[in-house]
Amino acid sequence: MRKLFSVAVFATANAALADLPQIDVKDFKLKTFNNLVDHFNFQDDRKYAQRYWVNDKFFTDPSGPNLIYLCGEYTCSVREDRLYPFMVGASHGARLFVLEHRYYGASQPFDNWSTENLRFLSSEQAMADIAFFLASMNEDLE
Repeated sequence: MRKLFSVAVFATANAALADLPQIDVKDFKLKTFNNLVDHFNFQDDRKYAQRYWVNDKFFTDPSGPNLIYLCGEYTCSVREDRLYPFMVGASHGARLFVLEHRYYGASQPFDNWSTENLRFLSSEQAMADIAFFLASMNEDLE
């Protein structure tokens, strides 16, 4: 029974995949965004260049959704083997983003990884990076 279920799910996923827009990694443009080093100290206005990629090919309505793919703890890129979320987003007219995690790849807040500098490598700072990034991207639409 389990094998039949797997085949049915695979067939359904393939049928749904055929109905989704096709995504080309070449449609993603690499950019940088000046994000805050410390989101929780309002007297600290230091910023760093955080890399991101954007594809607005399917984004036709400024009130449409934003889909953001978070790369995690590795050097980020738009990968051919991870396009499914973007296909789903494109089917809803979303603006597609890929955001590189702070301290990974070229998104380095500091030139060195001293203990003092690594104190800003936290899940709280990373989540605040996302919120600040999306708020700034939405400002561009106003």
